[in-house]
Amino acid sequence: MKQPGFVLNSIVAVSTVSILLSGCGTESSEKPIVKQETSSTVMNKSKELENQDPNSAYTNVIKIDTIQENPTVRARIETDSGELYVVSKGEEAIGHITTPSVLGSEGDFSYQGNYSVIYKHIGGIKEIKELKKLVFIQPSEQPISFKKVSFKAMDVFLLTPEYTASRGYNSYAFGIDKKSGEGFAITFKKAENVQETINYEKSSIPVNTNEKLVVTTRNTEGQNTESDTLTTKYIFHKNSKQFVAE
Repeated sequence: MKQPGFVLNSIVAVSTVSILLSGCGTESSEKPIVKQETSSTVMNKSKELENQDPNSAYTNVIKIDTIQENPTVRARIETDSGELYVVSKGEEAIGHITTPSVLGSEGDFSYQGNYSVIYKHIGGIKEIKELKKLVFIQPSEQPISFKKVSFKAMDVFLLTPEYTASRGYNSYAFGIDKKSGEGFAITFKKAENVQETINYEKSSIPVNTNEKLVVTTRNTEGQNTESDTLTTKYIFHKNSKQFVAE
């Protein structure tokens, strides 16, 4: 069984968290204070995290192995104008899958906590979104990448914390304006419903077709016929930073 132990302490990530702790303004040389904890303290925190939400889908399949406070990069990608990455913020529960399920295979790594989505470019370092109570489940300890979808005016980067799912992938979206270099979080609007993530069928990654984001969603499990999928076209609204369904 794989046991979590790899911690990628990125210099960029540490300085970024320092900035966030000091108000997310100008760059600071101060490092975040990391409390030294005894094994008994870590064990107690582990039990608290395992028991805090008995109705969670993760409760019976994830075992918490340790709690850490060191800022750790969980996702990153180089962009045309800088770097986009996700770093842990505060306490992070590190564990592994104990029972094979739609969530993952036995031994897969799990990471739970609050995270900052950081965009570093020539204009500075900026937190463009905070992701609270997020769960990463991945077969490797290495930071994951983003999926890139290019448009004329911007690049869109999809963050998918869990590498497998029964009804498709759930991804957060972030945009980088090609002209200004601005980075921002994107939401999705369908009718009156606004969501932070987009769900798409596992064998059909969202694509740009005629400057529209085309997303295919599977409505039922265990079926592979075309009638079981729904295709939606989204148009980007720059002012609201939203993809709006036609």
